[in-house]
Amino acid sequence: MRRISLALYNVLFLPVLLILLPGYLLRIRKRGGYGNKALQRLGILDAETTQRIGQGRIWIHAVSVGEAGIALKFAGEFHRRNPSARFLISTTTSTGVNILEKSASEWLEPMANPIDFPIITSRLIRKLRPAALLMVEADLWPNRIAACKSLGIPVALLNARLSERSQNRFRLSRTFTAPLFNQLDLITLTEPEDEARWISLGIHPELLHLTGNIKHDSPDSLPSSQIGELTLLAASTHAGEEEEIAKAYRILRNEKPGLRLVIAPRHVERRHDIRDSLGRLGLSCRLRSEGGCPSSDPLLLDTTGELSSWYSGATVVFVGKSLPCSKNKGGQNMIEPLQGGAPVLIGPHTGNFEPLATQLCEAGAAIRVKTCDEIAATARLLLADEAKRSSMVASANSVLKPHQGSSTRNCELVETLLSASS
Repeated sequence: MRRISLALYNVLFLPVLLILLPGYLLRIRKRGGYGNKALQRLGILDAETTQRIGQGRIWIHAVSVGEAGIALKFAGEFHRRNPSARFLISTTTSTGVNILEKSASEWLEPMANPIDFPIITSRLIRKLRPAALLMVEADLWPNRIAACKSLGIPVALLNARLSERSQNRFRLSRTFTAPLFNQLDLITLTEPEDEARWISLGIHPELLHLTGNIKHDSPDSLPSSQIGELTLLAASTHAGEEEEIAKAYRILRNEKPGLRLVIAPRHVERRHDIRDSLGRLGLSCRLRSEGGCPSSDPLLLDTTGELSSWYSGATVVFVGKSLPCSKNKGGQNMIEPLQGGAPVLIGPHTGNFEPLATQLCEAGAAIRVKTCDEIAATARLLLADEAKRSSMVASANSVLKPHQGSSTRNCELVETLLSASS
């Protein structure tokens, strides 16, 4: 059945690629940066890069920014434990590539994710001969897995994410997806209840190991932006949400003239659309990329890799992709701002972060809001109550406690995997 699943995947791959290609090219034009390392997306490495990568690196694939952060956290801890370890980390998005390039070193090589076409994939795996292939959260590439397995290279899925939508989809296609997952050597889980859910999809129990969520494993410290004023930070917003936040800000600004608004959109190429929409609300928007700083005018944080440094200086943080008005729904990472010491507001649509989002709300660590009026009312209370803000952050720490040490637990399992394959 495994061979049939792979054959079906390859039969469908090319037509699906052709259908998606126009949208992909449109994103290239809008976002920019997709041309960076373009040949790598076709599995083509120049001689210098090939020599620099060499053979025997641990290959981690992380689809975008959030997964790249997990990959970097894992790789950093693994390298601390094993200084001779070298990593190759691939990512699909241009923003992800930019994030990885800032961490590039002799032992960490970033790469644009190559297309998972059989000939391209098998050639690349033979050339690089990775020590292991580790995929983060949910982004599996069947041909890459098959090429590694044919050469005896261990393959693992770390920090496995199984949303309700994915679970339903995998259940409908269980005959084909179960063989794909069951050829992995290791799957690490983030929540205790995930084990039964994976088993219900036909996954072998011996592959599953509960480690906690690497994403929620607290960093030693987060850099500080040192804003210094009352600040409402809207993080990872999607289309439709910036207007709601701006309306709430207009209400609050009348009561607290010194309040600052910082908006960090999930996709910075929307900067001009956001500035226009805020202009229609009577707000002049400054761009961080043009040297803008927090002031009475909203600041649009349209730079890459800077958001985490603003959390510790924010008074209240709203986390996007969660409001009913959002074009996209499912939620973004609400953990980093809490780890940075800021209380969090989220919308009702946080399916990508369940059950954690609900656990945070039930513990009083996060508050759900739906409209600009609710955002303004809740932010008003928090801006005036430092004790309440501190209490929310403390509650978050108790919810996140089971995830502390998850990076180390994942490292230990991968170390065992590598030892068994050597």
